[in-house]
Amino acid sequence: MPEGQKPEQPKGGAVPASVIFAAMAGFVIPGSEGVDLAPSANGIAYQLYVHVPPACREPQAECPAIYTLDAEYSSGLSALITTHLIDRNRIPPVVTVSIGYPDKSQYRLNRSRDYTPYFFPTGGHGEETQAVSGGGPAFRTAIRDDIIPWVEGHFPVAPGNRTLVGHSYGGLFAVSTLMAEPDLFDSYVIVSPSLWYGDGRFLEEVRAFEPAPRETPITVYLAVGEYEEQPENGRAMVSDARALADEFARWGEARVRFAFTVMPGETHASIFPGAYSNGIRAIFQ
Repeated sequence: MPEGQKPEQPKGGAVPASVIFAAMAGFVIPGSEGVDLAPSANGIAYQLYVHVPPACREPQAECPAIYTLDAEYSSGLSALITTHLIDRNRIPPVVTVSIGYPDKSQYRLNRSRDYTPYFFPTGGHGEETQAVSGGGPAFRTAIRDDIIPWVEGHFPVAPGNRTLVGHSYGGLFAVSTLMAEPDLFDSYVIVSPSLWYGDGRFLEEVRAFEPAPRETPITVYLAVGEYEEQPENGRAMVSDARALADEFARWGEARVRFAFTVMPGETHASIFPGAYSNGIRAIFQ
């Protein structure tokens, strides 16, 4: 796509950068734009924040695509960290696509609905948001049938070279996607996944899961913070992440190649930037 040329916009058009990156006090990230999509089959209208580096705007360019969840905080971070690493030849040029929502006031409700694999009345952000939980399968359909085709039809990305990045409930969604639809993404950065979901039911489902044979293994980077082990709060997240790593090892390298790290000094709130940087370097290096 030539420099400066914007792709044809779907219903709703482009979102001003000042709105998308309002939290950055008006600072505009070069190469970034916002897109409002028409409502998907689940009735939700998603907002994409897309960053395309200069190398991916060259004629005939086809770059890998990194899809991040929780765009409300991941969009600016992922665009800037990715740009920093590309400029220093630590990763190849990649397009980042952060999936968010036009209504920022419903952030917790939206992620509780879209990132959870089935309804469960308690946990997460509380009973009010858990009341809409269980929309993960419908969200995955929206990604597969609406978001990915639109991105691959309008931006210079290579079909079939996709990474999904998810943190917390987003990490839960990433694990459930890896199990339910393993061919949707080629690689994953899974950060502090909420494997405690359903009072531990989800982790038991992971332990019982038997993956199908694969021609090409999926690549996974899994990270959790040192200070996320809080069993008194029902969140033994370090132990749960170790259990997930054990399951990946059981699946075997023919199905999944993974790296697992407990990041020193990190909490649930602080881990994402470092884990994102480590994860995409582990995948693309």
